Amino acid sequence: MLLFSAVAGVGVWKWAPIEDWDRVAFTTVARSFYNPPWVASGRGTHAQPWALHAFSAESKPDPAQSPAVVSLGDDRDDVFQSSPPAPIDFAVIFSNLQRLGIKKAASAAVLSWENPDPIGLAAVEKSLAHFDSLVMAAPLSRGAVSFPIPPAFRRASLPLTAIHGDVSTLPLVNRVPIPGVVFGGESSLAGFSVLESESATRWCPLLARWDDRVVFAFPVLAVLQRFNFPIDGIEVQLGESLKLSSTGPVVAIDEFGRLAVPLKPLPALAEIPASTLIDGRDDLLAKLSATPPILRDDQSAADPATRAFSKNLAASISAIASNAGLGAASFFPRLAMEWEIVLMSGLAILLAAFAGTSDFVRRLSALVITGACLSAQWIAFDVASIWLPALPILAVIFAALVIGELIGEKTPATS
Repeated sequence: MLLFSAVAGVGVWKWAPIEDWDRVAFTTVARSFYNPPWVASGRGTHAQPWALHAFSAESKPDPAQSPAVVSLGDDRDDVFQSSPPAPIDFAVIFSNLQRLGIKKAASAAVLSWENPDPIGLAAVEKSLAHFDSLVMAAPLSRGAVSFPIPPAFRRASLPLTAIHGDVSTLPLVNRVPIPGVVFGGESSLAGFSVLESESATRWCPLLARWDDRVVFAFPVLAVLQRFNFPIDGIEVQLGESLKLSSTGPVVAIDEFGRLAVPLKPLPALAEIPASTLIDGRDDLLAKLSATPPILRDDQSAADPATRAFSKNLAASISAIASNAGLGAASFFPRLAMEWEIVLMSGLAILLAAFAGTSDFVRRLSALVITGACLSAQWIAFDVASIWLPALPILAVIFAALVIGELIGEKTPATS
């Protein structure tokens, strides 16, 4: 009994994929002490302990997290070749961003034209290919005919199986409604600017479902690019939170994949007219090297949805980067590894002491020890803000109980 219960406890503690079950246990205990709404984050490990973030309608985005913007306006001085800008004009903009030292870029302006000049189109694609990192935007909609997801959107998506919660509540999309959108090279990422099938609300959509994938809004990808976070590091708990990485920002989201708090107006960290890039000094963007600038469509002739997206772009990026809607986190670290091993070893020894007793005593002792361990979990959570290894402890008890039953069945009755 001692051997098998110890092996079971250490096996679950060290190797079993119990994160989802441990999350359920953690949130169950948390509900006993904290009234919702709140968000649980972390992984329940020593390096990434569980944490609780209370919702806070009063929380404000950090202005320092607002993006730098290259504003594409109406070009009243006729700097560019045409208005709205032609492909060759965008090629000039992106080439000058590179000249000014920008290695990572994001375009919230949708690159699409009717009957574009082939030479200009080749020029803009060539200029985009020279960036180390590139994030593009395009509207998405839902039509009667489904289209394959473009490679740039697929690279910036997650499978449905990676999303926790009921994915059927997410908005459905299946096409890019604008033909011929330029998405850049083979490593570029794309996020949606607008969901045309969804009515405009105060709540910013961050996720949508395309076939068996979940795609993200452009602001989410812009923040990922800024912090160099990978797509597969995103953690989504629908109805709770979107976490950009194990160490990254967390934002509250509702069950529809929308930001759980309304956006608050916020200006960009810096606004540089696109026309000034052409003859700008080499140090024009020197202060922005750590913050990839975002090309934003500010043309008055843009459609209302695009203007609304551009208006809220700085606010949405800042909200995502600064844990919008959440208060300060309360952390619940684990005990040191050696103390957890001592705890499980002591428990295994205690259970083994009842191996030679009657079935009734052995079962009663297991029940009493289980109740004591569960009570200890609640007490440690409330008094010391510590998360005990609940599931490995239960594995120790269960293994001892099973072995005890087998031993009891094989022990001959005595007269």
